[in-house]
Amino acid sequence: MKATALATVKEAREKIDQDAAEITANWFAEHRVAIKGLPDDRQQAYDEIRAMAVHPQRTYLSRPRTRLEDFAEVDNDGQIKVAQVAPLHLMSDENGDFPLSTLNDWEKPVVRAELARPGVIGWYRNPPRQAADSLGVAYRDSNGNWRSMHPDFIFFHDVGGKIRASIVDPHGHHLDDADAKLKALVAFALEHGGHFHRVESLSMVNGKMRVLDLQSDDVRQAVLDNTGSVEALYNSNAAVDYDGA
Repeated sequence: MKATALATVKEAREKIDQDAAEITANWFAEHRVAIKGLPDDRQQAYDEIRAMAVHPQRTYLSRPRTRLEDFAEVDNDGQIKVAQVAPLHLMSDENGDFPLSTLNDWEKPVVRAELARPGVIGWYRNPPRQAADSLGVAYRDSNGNWRSMHPDFIFFHDVGGKIRASIVDPHGHHLDDADAKLKALVAFALEHGGHFHRVESLSMVNGKMRVLDLQSDDVRQAVLDNTGSVEALYNSNAAVDYDGA
């Protein structure tokens, strides 16, 4: 009965949540290496504990174990053909190739453009789902519920002798969740951008690929202040033409 009564007191709930978050954060930090050495199913159990937090928690990406990709694709005429491939993916086959069969007509040129940049050493097609091997960015939807967005690509470059990761996310400006996901990526860049070389959101507008550099303070503010359409934002001076695609 006492516990039930305390649960109705806002200040008590907040204090308990805060203390619980601090305790679990300390435990996860203390046992971080040991947890990463556990089998996948056991690591998943700890991920589920993290998911019980009142607010989303920063976690570590797990190394992807397997990935099923199709080396065949269907063209516009309905004919099956060999899929285009690209090198340097973190999960390439024995020939060093990764099929682009699941990528759309926006994403393939972006991959080609990024792989042509100086210093590129690898890339990763981020799974578009909640998973231990997927980079997810938490945000609240219009109803206040927690959701997650998963940027399409992570590219790795040698920058001044250090390996730096970049988030490159082509996302349709016309989609219902475009504004919410874009603002979520801005919030992520504000908090974690220092760990990345680039954080960029792209969209095809009037036949041109446009890019928002979310490492720029001015661009981030433009996104956060935007109350119009996302298309208008990509058409504004906040965005520039994407070089290479």
